[in-house]
Amino acid sequence: MSRLFALVAMLAVTACSTGPRKVGGQPSWRSASDDAGDDRDATSPGTTTAAPTTLVLRPRGPGVAAYNDPPRTAAPLSPLGDAIAAEITALAPKAAVPLADGRLYNAAADLAAIIEPEGVLPYPLIEFALQHHGIIEPSPNMLVVWGPIDEPRMIVEHLRPRLAELLVAEPQARFGIGAVDRGGRAAIVVMLQASFVETQPIPRTLATGARAPLVGKVATGFSDPEAYLTGSDGAVRHLALAVGADGSFRGEVTCASPGRQQLELAASDHTGSTVLANVPMWCGQAAPVELAATIDAEDAAPVTSVAAAEARLLALLNRDRAAAGLPALVSDPAVAAVARAHSQDMHDHDFVGHISPTTGSAADRAEVAGIKTGVVLENIARAYGPAEAQAGLMNSPGHRANVLSTAATHVGIGVVLGDEVAGRRELFLTQMFIRIPPVLDPVAAREIVRAKLVTDDPKLSGDAALDAIAADFAAELARGVPRAQAKVEVSRRLDAQAARFRQAASVVTAVTELDAVVARDLLGDRWADRVGVGLAQGLHPELGPGAYWLVLVLARAR
Repeated sequence: MSRLFALVAMLAVTACSTGPRKVGGQPSWRSASDDAGDDRDATSPGTTTAAPTTLVLRPRGPGVAAYNDPPRTAAPLSPLGDAIAAEITALAPKAAVPLADGRLYNAAADLAAIIEPEGVLPYPLIEFALQHHGIIEPSPNMLVVWGPIDEPRMIVEHLRPRLAELLVAEPQARFGIGAVDRGGRAAIVVMLQASFVETQPIPRTLATGARAPLVGKVATGFSDPEAYLTGSDGAVRHLALAVGADGSFRGEVTCASPGRQQLELAASDHTGSTVLANVPMWCGQAAPVELAATIDAEDAAPVTSVAAAEARLLALLNRDRAAAGLPALVSDPAVAAVARAHSQDMHDHDFVGHISPTTGSAADRAEVAGIKTGVVLENIARAYGPAEAQAGLMNSPGHRANVLSTAATHVGIGVVLGDEVAGRRELFLTQMFIRIPPVLDPVAAREIVRAKLVTDDPKLSGDAALDAIAADFAAELARGVPRAQAKVEVSRRLDAQAARFRQAASVVTAVTELDAVVARDLLGDRWADRVGVGLAQGLHPELGPGAYWLVLVLARAR
């Protein structure tokens, strides 16, 4: 789970332990460090945070051609690196000893070259370092020490408690160590990373229009692998996968147009959907060789007000929707209360997941709260600032799809503050999206539905008498009249039309958006050649207020 640790002594150590990312979860890393000879406590409460600066990561080696492409570089040897590696091996459970991974060594060294003694290291730089060297999993665990590079024993002593905590908390698959002399003292970065998915090589760049296989397997404990892709146009689509009983999967990625695409692999465990990999693919152009990142000015200051953080997150969410040409979501206090309670649950029980052992799923929580809606979507995150959290959600195809949902109309945002590290409080965030159907013009909506029906079955034609019967039936249902009672009058009126029709029947459904109306599902075996359409809005026991009651009266003329 995502947790920062800070230790200030002769050396300063910080760590971010994140594990696999749950849907909506964007990890963060904060650096809190102290010079070995300085009396100043860089992590004490009240420390003034320096103005945010832009950091530029320029990896020293060339980027890989494909993610997860062997052979991989060997771990370099050094007295300090060897001492830390030996400590990791000694502390790890015998059944889960992580392997030294040259890719992580390279990423750790690249980050050690730019880390500042104080302040913020934007997570995109960590992610870029991993991806540049071919690693697809997000959320590494990181420990950072500033100290003498020629004193391995001292460094190991300060790292030992944090290494033990990380290695026991969750099995780690790999580790890497980087140390860079920064003018008389060294920045030492230790990275450990869990891995729950294996893949065949995935190209980092593809020609426009080219295709690449997506083949892999999720680890034991995970099931139902899924793949999402954010195209260069910003649209998110679900990739079709052939899934095996053993967790294997096979699919294909296409570079439809030039630009950056974001590929995400997810699977489900006992806490719900989990992001196992999230990497960019570059279509028709070379991958970048450097990345600049600046922490958001508001994120640079510690969060002290939950209300302010929630308001900021709502503004950022609607900013991103506006950029996509979508209407703003309305904040719903009742939904926000449910979201806030889930954030509190995650904080109290130290997990980041959609499925809680005490409250169940998002849909369960909405039902218990009496929220009636046809749409329940949820994003969750653990981060250290609103802008960072929202950027992480938008960088994840599955979570981006929720933010940019065309079905959602209302949102509840709940934030709970966690521990303070380096002067900043972690945020547990839940975004819950629901739909309250907007008011429809029943005449215009009826014609939209009729057009769908006729397109699917061209022999159908409208009928004014059947329209009237269908409209009255829908209106009765929307007012709460039981269906059996309302149907009595419908049957009587259809009997009165017996001279015109030799067969007649009604079809009733309720939806919260007209896009959900599928003609072929309503028309059945297509025996009718006449149709009446009725639409009315009212309370539905499951879909809530404003549901669209749709009635079709189908008939066959004599």
